[in-house]
Amino acid sequence: EFAFVIVDQAIGRHVLAPDIGQAVILSATLSLFFVPLLAAVSGRIAKRLAPSDPPPAEAPDTVGEANSVIIVGYGRVGALVADMLSAHEIGFAVVDINPRVVARARAAGVEAWYGDASVPDFMERLGLARARAVVVTASNTAFTDIVVEAVHGARPDVHIIARARDAGHAERLYRLGATDAVPETIEASLQLAENTLIDLGVPMGLVLASVHEQRDVFRRMFGVRTGSGGVRMRGEA
Repeated sequence: EFAFVIVDQAIGRHVLAPDIGQAVILSATLSLFFVPLLAAVSGRIAKRLAPSDPPPAEAPDTVGEANSVIIVGYGRVGALVADMLSAHEIGFAVVDINPRVVARARAAGVEAWYGDASVPDFMERLGLARARAVVVTASNTAFTDIVVEAVHGARPDVHIIARARDAGHAERLYRLGATDAVPETIEASLQLAENTLIDLGVPMGLVLASVHEQRDVFRRMFGVRTGSGGVRMRGEA
């Protein structure tokens, strides 16, 4: 309708010739009728051409027997974690709530499963009882919170390494049971500092020691201490 107003004004002000203006109005009128029809048809075609999603089948009981790690989320971060584990020949399974992500991971040869990592029964079928660690790489903070709390409730002794948005989110994850919460903003700062020191000629050993020391400083800020007794927050026995 806005196009009609513009064309009408253009004709009235002699910006457009009447015959050209009428042709434009006719084209706009036809588009009002045909665009919805084309949208409906294209939607049906897209559904037929799109690859079918893997069914939300339950993971078999044998999954996880050879896997030490369960990776929750297979985006950019999860894929990098998987690559690092593969490089060190550490078995892992991936779980993602997006079926298309699961399909892509399987196509790349990754053991991936479609499901909700916050559901204890599903995680148990993935081998949570035998896992040495669970790495939560999801970018959704609310979902990460739920998964960390659920996994900690099912396996209080398992290592939970979780991606955090910032320092405040990391502190919350520690309280929910994470063994290590990795704030994106802090890690980016540490990486920048590490690269700067290396470029300036500081020995690698000293640089890594400084980075680890700074991470410990952040953990102490959160009230976290590590050791044989696990991770505790302020006020906990």
